[in-house]
Amino acid sequence: GGSPYGPPGGRGGQGDSPDTNVYVGGLPPHVDDQALRQMFAGYGDVSSCNVIKDKVTGMSRNFGFVNFSSPSMAQAAIQSMNGRMMEGKTLQVRLKGAPPSAPLGAGGPPGAPPWANRGPPGGPPGGPPGGPP
Repeated sequence: GGSPYGPPGGRGGQGDSPDTNVYVGGLPPHVDDQALRQMFAGYGDVSSCNVIKDKVTGMSRNFGFVNFSSPSMAQAAIQSMNGRMMEGKTLQVRLKGAPPSAPLGAGGPPGAPPWANRGPPGGPPGGPPGGPP
């Protein structure tokens, strides 16, 4: 079976399927696109990759994205690289748009935000309809 949250319909474009686009966080600051590609090239065919940089300073923001040509390659990279230590940092590797997986023993996901169910909808009803003739 396919992924339940795949993109609806084929919209063409770059074929940026969520199943092949991998988020990589916790990168050392000197890692650039080329180094990122080399880190993940062993897991399959990297169709594109980019390290996100600060617009102002041009410095790495310590995360990036790697796009594989097939979902199984993306999964292999995630299984192998997620949680790996790199120069004192722990890499977070997951599908783009997937929630971060909680570390073991961290309990379940957090509940709904506090503003999710605050008070009944709508305000008090208006006054009596119509007025004096």
